[in-house]
Amino acid sequence: MNRPMPRLPRPRLPKLPRHRLLRQYKKNKQQIWIYNGNKLEQERICPERVMRLIYENPVGGASLMWLVKRKTISRLYGLYCRTPLSAKVIPRFIKKYDVDMNGCNGKYKNFAQFFAREKENVLFPQDAATLGSPCEGLVSVFPNIKPELVVAAKGSNFSLAELFGDEALAREYEGGTMVSIRLTPANYHRMHFFDNGVVTNTHMIKGDLYSVSPLALRRVVRLYCRNKRAIINFATENFGNVVLVEVGATFVGSIVHCFDSGETVNRGHVASYFKPGGSLVLMFLKKGCFTPDADLVQHSAEGYETKIPIGKPLGGSK
Repeated sequence: MNRPMPRLPRPRLPKLPRHRLLRQYKKNKQQIWIYNGNKLEQERICPERVMRLIYENPVGGASLMWLVKRKTISRLYGLYCRTPLSAKVIPRFIKKYDVDMNGCNGKYKNFAQFFAREKENVLFPQDAATLGSPCEGLVSVFPNIKPELVVAAKGSNFSLAELFGDEALAREYEGGTMVSIRLTPANYHRMHFFDNGVVTNTHMIKGDLYSVSPLALRRVVRLYCRNKRAIINFATENFGNVVLVEVGATFVGSIVHCFDSGETVNRGHVASYFKPGGSLVLMFLKKGCFTPDADLVQHSAEGYETKIPIGKPLGGSK
């Protein structure tokens, strides 16, 4: 008579130590921590399962990355977001990701309208010498940049000449400051002008549509220079000549500008908006024109982004 095999005790996995900087791993998945005010909290990745499947999967991840960077996938997603059927997900999305709807009318026929929603009464600092964030998102600030090797995150860097597509323009920002604002799908996806001035020039550079999440930055070399992006040259009243780079990402159908090249613009007015997906705005200021907030610089040096609402001060002119 065959006896049943005895059940072996389940092995206990060792507990991970609590590091004071909260760099924890769960099930071999690296977590992303951000500053919300002066408090560290875990970022809610949207959509987390899909992002980890693409950028952390050792089996098949490369094929999935090749697929999602294709513009066809983003166009198909954009078509779905413009259908009335997509409106059904809006209430769940707002609740799940705690989307701030203050100043929004709340009536949208589809997800694309909701994603590109405009807020009323967006406020910027009254002091002309204070630079308010042009977007809502996760901010990193890097002073004293070197055009030939700009560090965007740990293990990720690029050259300004490749990003701008203009070597002479890149040299002008030697020793200046880069402000990175990463917009997650749950953020307000419009950029507003942070100062009065003139848009002197703008052009689009074709490219892929990789995600701009830290998960993707760890896997895709020179990601910002490989993605589709818009370059905006902005002559401001209080911060000198500024270059704004709007970087498209996975599921971003297009970047829509609300101004014309050569137009005079005012602080607080809408500059542009992204269609569905995550995205990124990079802002470059020349040496001697801007002093960034010390806490933002410190958080960025430690490897953390900081959650910032639109219009919140990032620093001031010197």
